Amino acid sequence: MQNVHKLEAPALRNALGTPTLGGSLLALLFWWQSLTPTLIPRSWGMQTAIGAICVAIGYGIGTMAGAGVHRLLKWWGCLPASMIRRCGWTVLAVAWLAAIFVGPKLWLDWQNEQRSFMGMASIGWSDGVLVGLLSPFAAVVLVGAGRVMIHGFAAAKRVVQRYVPSIVSVPATALLVAVIGIALARGVALPAFTAAANFVHARVNEKTADGIQAPSSSAVSGSSASLVAWDTLGLRGRNFVAAVTSGQELATSHATDAGFVDPVRVYVGLDSAKSARQRAQLAVRELERAGGFKRKVLVVWVPTGTGWIVPKAATSLEQMYRGDTAIVAIQYSFLPSLLAVFMDDGLANEAGITLFNAVRARWSMLPPDRRPKLVVFGKSLGAAGVEASFVGADASASVANMVGQTDGVLITGGRQSNPIHSQLTRERDSRSPFWQPIFDEGRSVRFLNRDPHQLSLDADWPAPRIVYLQHAADPAVFWNGKALWWPPEWMAAPRGFDVRDAVRWFPIVSGVQAAGDLLNQLNVPPGFGHNYASSEYVKAWASIMPPDGWTDADTERLAHSIDETAGDESEP
Repeated sequence: MQNVHKLEAPALRNALGTPTLGGSLLALLFWWQSLTPTLIPRSWGMQTAIGAICVAIGYGIGTMAGAGVHRLLKWWGCLPASMIRRCGWTVLAVAWLAAIFVGPKLWLDWQNEQRSFMGMASIGWSDGVLVGLLSPFAAVVLVGAGRVMIHGFAAAKRVVQRYVPSIVSVPATALLVAVIGIALARGVALPAFTAAANFVHARVNEKTADGIQAPSSSAVSGSSASLVAWDTLGLRGRNFVAAVTSGQELATSHATDAGFVDPVRVYVGLDSAKSARQRAQLAVRELERAGGFKRKVLVVWVPTGTGWIVPKAATSLEQMYRGDTAIVAIQYSFLPSLLAVFMDDGLANEAGITLFNAVRARWSMLPPDRRPKLVVFGKSLGAAGVEASFVGADASASVANMVGQTDGVLITGGRQSNPIHSQLTRERDSRSPFWQPIFDEGRSVRFLNRDPHQLSLDADWPAPRIVYLQHAADPAVFWNGKALWWPPEWMAAPRGFDVRDAVRWFPIVSGVQAAGDLLNQLNVPPGFGHNYASSEYVKAWASIMPPDGWTDADTERLAHSIDETAGDESEP
């Protein structure tokens, strides 16, 4: 026990002792850069966390770089005098003090400019004070923890030196620590996190939201006539089928003499069948039972990670076609998309391919003149599931697959790294920006957003049509790990109208800010970030497959009507 205390005490003293000059200098630069705006406005809490992490990383890099410079100067015999070092510390201390006073004010101005643009409430001076006080304090805690770990590594190296030659003690210790860390992460931390996430979200999936009851319409899953039991649909499935557009709602939006039909909503939950293949087969049988293959439009819908179907995107389509629609979806996960993409990797693709193939196989058996329009939709993680069925060797092949097998595709907020999205972006026309690619002059595929200055394309747009709905400031679409060491292409001019001029790239810091944006991507009003507005869905549907006689005035009227409808469009 005495030896343990001998090892711990120096480590603790070193962790709390005098900081390094190089580390403190780079920490200041990283903290200052962390205050700059990104795609999504940040709260004081998020900024505090981002700033603290950036300080800790900057301090670590600066300390290592400073140690290397010190060794070189010592080897050359030109170490700076103590007077110069003291002056350096004085200048740095003054710079830190000035930054703590000035930085939060600049951060506040940047944030409020961005919030005003997005129609969000401004934050006050107290938020800036909290950032100025708490961010450096949290950084000190992180730096102290890091220094304890480093000195613990040094202690471990001294132990290893007893058994291996000194020349290999450092790599041997690093290997030992890495092996132990990976073993603990994969064998303990990751399974524990996975189990906890599954436990929490499985319980959420079993719930039924207040006021939600089993539907009475026989055209909907979960009804008394359905092949899919109500209690197997999951939380998101029950919300979806229970909110089907009613005849009264259709009559409110259209002339009373219009020929309405009950919309078909088919949803198969995780508990409805054991595998993706079985769920897809059940969905097809349920579509037949509910009359889905007799509607004008049939949408194969790949939900988000939780199984969520965008409510107003579904409602707007049903309103547009007076209920003569069918939507079919199967659940593949109950985890939020940010978790599902890591923990249930590939399940969205499997669900999308399996369901589309099953539905299309049955659809192909119908006489051509009696087939509904076959459309595919996916948002967020669901976008990957949509693309998975059509990936070809290049963009032309992928687009040909979409055009040849569907009557339209709508993809919303899909990651730029998705295979077809990536192909279209990489092979885009040179005149088009990264955030709004134009492929083959927009003949079949078009990227739409709310930018009032987007490039105009030929009004003659032959069907089938493919629409990618994406905001230039959607973190889920554009941020990726490369931002740690390379400027993202979406920062180049010209920028999207919702990307502020003050947004700039800085190595490592931008990567940390990207993580904050991804966590914060839905905390913005509809029409920004990863939160798409109902009016955007109306315009997208109208672009892909407008009903006969549909006009721009009809689009504006329906968009306004859907916007006025109660309900939250934020992805759970």
